[in-house]
Amino acid sequence: MKIHLIISDSYYFIKEALYKIYGDFDNVVKMNYKEIPFDEILYEFSSISLFDDKKYIVVENAEDLFSKSFDNEDFENYLKNPSEINNVVFITSKVDKTNKYFKYIKDHYSVYDSSLKKSYNNINEVKNYIKSQGSSMSDKALNYLKDACLNDYDLMMSEVNKLLILGKKNITDELAFGLINLTPDGNSNRLIDALLNMDSNAALKLNDNFKTLNIDITKMLALISWNVRVTYLIKKYRKDKEMLDRVIKDYKISDYSYNNFVRKGNMRSLEEFEDLIIKLADIDLKIKEYQITKENIGDYLINIFCL
Repeated sequence: MKIHLIISDSYYFIKEALYKIYGDFDNVVKMNYKEIPFDEILYEFSSISLFDDKKYIVVENAEDLFSKSFDNEDFENYLKNPSEINNVVFITSKVDKTNKYFKYIKDHYSVYDSSLKKSYNNINEVKNYIKSQGSSMSDKALNYLKDACLNDYDLMMSEVNKLLILGKKNITDELAFGLINLTPDGNSNRLIDALLNMDSNAALKLNDNFKTLNIDITKMLALISWNVRVTYLIKKYRKDKEMLDRVIKDYKISDYSYNNFVRKGNMRSLEEFEDLIIKLADIDLKIKEYQITKENIGDYLINIFCL
């Protein structure tokens, strides 16, 4: 297939669809329809890559192309006579089903439409994703995940990626019920953000909330340490493309979270991050020696991160 259409506003669905289309292919040209004139986009469709035998062109924010009123003869000609060496992927959050270009792509090429997903499929897709990562999760925990995230696929995947850091070979029910948030925005993520942002007021409120809900923050220490380590590595290797690409790949950093790590990294020096890593290791040791308990770990964390 030379032309593909992805219809979704889900980050994870789009990411999975793109992987199905071109896998780990490197020669990808991203174009934003809202920022680039359409004639330049059409020219790119037919131009030859200087670096490879073929290339993939991903056109983001392509809603207007598949609206009811859009009409372009050159676009129609390309759809009927696409380049033999290039692959084109359109990404749009919605389409008008009466649009003739949507109909043509649907009849002659491939369409990935997240709106066609049934809600019950979310559990199966998340379960298969966990399996592909070499881990597992019980049906009981998966159903709890679905209910806690209001069956929102992106929220479910976000929670699972957090759990996979700690449950690499098996996400136990204890881990799932202990860390899956009962609200879509997620208290545990907010606590980590508050600590790395040195927001003592937010961290104190969240710590009090965790005590009220009887949430054990000691179980989050590995997750907090992981975020600190990733923030440190991105800051350290930000100007070293080879090492930065390796960090992003090894730690599976998504595009949308990368800038967040960069922003948090700008708030401390490398030496301060190294000191944090040492102090977190010391806290882990003190937990094992019962010097720090779930009742006072929040205070320890606020002290080393925010004061």
